[in-house]
Amino acid sequence: MKRRVLIAILFASLVSASGFGQPPQGQGPDLRRIQFSRLSLEEQSKLRSAHDMAMRDPALVQSRARYEQARKEFRDKLRDALLKADPSVQPILEKAQRQRHRDR
Repeated sequence: MKRRVLIAILFASLVSASGFGQPPQGQGPDLRRIQFSRLSLEEQSKLRSAHDMAMRDPALVQSRARYEQARKEFRDKLRDALLKADPSVQPILEKAQRQRHRDR
C-alpha cells in the first residue's frame, strides 16, 4: 500500500514538473495568456518591455540557468526513483517523453 502511494505521489510530481499534465499547445486555455490579455495594450507593452530588460540582467540569466539545471536534475532523479519503485513504468515514461517531444 505504501509503495502504491509513493508511486502515485512521484508520478504526480513527474507529470506536473514535466509539463505532461498540461493541455497540448493550441488546446485549452493558457492561464498566463488569459491573465495577460486582461491587461490594456499599454500595460502589456510596458510589461513586455520590462520583462525584456530584466531578462538581459546577467545575474538573472545566471539564476535562470541554475534553475533550469536544478529542474533537469530533479526530473532525472525523479525518473530514477520511479524506475526503482516500479521498473514496469519505463515504457510509460518513454511514451510520455515521446509525446512531450512531439508536442514541441
